[in-house]
Amino acid sequence: MNVEFIGKAVEWTDAMKSFVEGKLERFSRLLKEAEEDQVEVVVTLSTSKAKHKDYAGESRPTVFRVDLDIYLKTSGGGVIHAWEEDVDVFSALDKVLDEVERQLIKLKQRRLEQRRIGHKIKEELISSITAPSREVEREGPTIIEEELVIDKPMSVEDAIFELQESGVFFLPFVDAKTGELKIAYRKRSGSFGIINTKCKGA
Repeated sequence: MNVEFIGKAVEWTDAMKSFVEGKLERFSRLLKEAEEDQVEVVVTLSTSKAKHKDYAGESRPTVFRVDLDIYLKTSGGGVIHAWEEDVDVFSALDKVLDEVERQLIKLKQRRLEQRRIGHKIKEELISSITAPSREVEREGPTIIEEELVIDKPMSVEDAIFELQESGVFFLPFVDAKTGELKIAYRKRSGSFGIINTKCKGA
């Protein structure tokens, strides 16, 4: 895991770096379980003055903002991003690392589910190949009906992000704004498209 520390008008201390690196070490197991061994981490620290109304007319404290990006190097690629602010730099670091851990757990669960589905499909293919041969019917190819599972409504942006993360080619989802069933898909050019079915999601 390569870690880069960037400070914008603020210096990283050895204590702050050790704090981040110690917590990132915990994530190695989650990344390995998600089959993400090669990653690059960029942690950016910046400051600003608090804008809260409680500090009007007084000396406003410095607010530390931490942005943390984890760049995934596998074929599916993708980026995990989180940011937090606090007047205490270690509190901001702690909160942003907790948020990244939550996202990594979600990534691990998604990857495990994908492997489970892939293993099931592989078993079905092997079973169909090794099964006793039958007379081929002239009615047409075999059609396997599968259940469409849509977890929850999401925005178009979240659907595109989910499509990038999962590595699939199509992602049906219910638009959180309109309640309509839409399908996000990958184009050969590498860009993404949205199909609006005009049907209301369940």
